[in-house]
Amino acid sequence: MRRVLWLAWRDLVLEFRGRTGILSVVFFLAVMLFILAMAFGPNQQDLQSAAPGVLWVALAFAGSLLAGRAFGLEIEDGTLDDLLLTAGSREWIYFGKLLFQFALLVMVGLALLVLTAGLFYLPMQHWNWYVITLLLGSLGYAAISTFYAGMLARLRGREILLPLLLFPLVIPVVLAAVRLTQGLAEGIPISELSDWLRLLLVFNIVYVTVCAILFPAMLEG
Repeated sequence: MRRVLWLAWRDLVLEFRGRTGILSVVFFLAVMLFILAMAFGPNQQDLQSAAPGVLWVALAFAGSLLAGRAFGLEIEDGTLDDLLLTAGSREWIYFGKLLFQFALLVMVGLALLVLTAGLFYLPMQHWNWYVITLLLGSLGYAAISTFYAGMLARLRGREILLPLLLFPLVIPVVLAAVRLTQGLAEGIPISELSDWLRLLLVFNIVYVTVCAILFPAMLEG
């Protein structure tokens, strides 16, 4: 656990020390949300209907843009082999990178949630459930993106291959998160949305478990 936390903390410090990666992503997505808000027009009902889908499409773009950051620094600095030479199993590398990716997605997702609420009139009465949905959706997305980022880390053209491999597997997570967010925006009681919440939990458990088991063999291969 100490290795996991230190690896995630080191990556976060390096990411925010550079600042160009996450700031460029947030700025790009803010412009995209503004353009979409203008495209849907001034009708408040239309904007509210589009808000859940716009939010999670933007977050999916953010995930694809940030996915390569997990192992990009290791390849640039040549430190991936140093991690592999550390004694013990390799699962801790996956969980450290997963925690790093998850933290980035949550921070970007919270910024996007605030922007979406302001531009698309997203009702925020159930803000706590929005945050829970954001956490669960980000975890499922980060689980897959971290695995594929490690698998493609040493390949050329990984920036192109990563979204192609990533999007098909995260569709169930994004779909469940959109439906849950839409239900919250429409004021549907959380008891009636429990099926989507359970679906998110199941996918998170399956994705994290399977990726953690396969990651050491994939990384060494």
